[in-house]
Amino acid sequence: MSWGGNRLLTMKNITLRQLNILQTLGATGSYTKAAKQLHLTQSAVYVQVRKLEQEIGLPLTEQVGKRVFLTDAGTEVLGASAKINGQLEELSRSLEHLRDVEDGHIRIAVTSAANAFAVDLLARFQQQHSHIQIRLDIANRKEVLESLERNDIDMAIMGEPPQTMDLMALPFHRNDLIVIAAANSPLFCHAMIPLEQLAKETFVLREPGSGTREAILRYFEEHGLHIEDRVIMNNNESIKQAVKVGMGVAVVSRHSVLTKIEAGYLRELKVEGFPLQRMWHLVHRKGKKFAPAPNSFKSYLLQHHYVRTTGELAQIVS
Repeated sequence: MSWGGNRLLTMKNITLRQLNILQTLGATGSYTKAAKQLHLTQSAVYVQVRKLEQEIGLPLTEQVGKRVFLTDAGTEVLGASAKINGQLEELSRSLEHLRDVEDGHIRIAVTSAANAFAVDLLARFQQQHSHIQIRLDIANRKEVLESLERNDIDMAIMGEPPQTMDLMALPFHRNDLIVIAAANSPLFCHAMIPLEQLAKETFVLREPGSGTREAILRYFEEHGLHIEDRVIMNNNESIKQAVKVGMGVAVVSRHSVLTKIEAGYLRELKVEGFPLQRMWHLVHRKGKKFAPAPNSFKSYLLQHHYVRTTGELAQIVS
């Protein structure tokens, strides 16, 4: 038999069965014993070892007297075979974790406006599935959409995503946008503030690209009004702090400011046309194949919170 030549192109034809046969032959030192242990004929064992040698391009065994020994090349092959078997066992364990809802993980991103609401929602879910690992990323709308585009996450919780992306968006809970001001703002002397008057105030707005910002500007434009973005913040916490110290008014999700309002740091203004009724969406890529854990979370939302018509309001299940 001729050895040598470039074997890189044919190494891919090695089979796990051949490696197992070589391992058994090396352990028993006999074609007869290896065949008996593998429930094969002696000729079948011999043929598979020869085929493996042809793929490797080197002799893997040598016979000294009545015993078969592995060559240096054969020992190297078995070392690689052991690593392959170890990786396959690890893969098997990983797949078992994926099959088991209670031993899986969820990768989810939420926009900063949905932070408090989403954390509460995930906490309720984890009470029922305590062994599921949840990796939560809090980012702005642009970053969340980029994570979905890269397929870095299973799903996201956000406002309405852009129609231009290949995404599935399920509206599952009402998201009221309200107007807030500092607790000592003179605007609270009005029983109901006309929208035209509010448009004259200094607004603290999110950065361009924010879903909340787009919804606010679109609403005022629909009413023939313009607001100036003289104060721009890149996250909701900064907006709440700016409003608290009197830098202006802001339109935010009610979910994001409930604790500040309850603590008396901020107040909700009564404004004509407000609150703006929007929806929180569960968003994922179209055709996304979910493992059991994220699929279980999606099912949880569909069962308890999903809004089946645009006029129907979902309620958090206590």
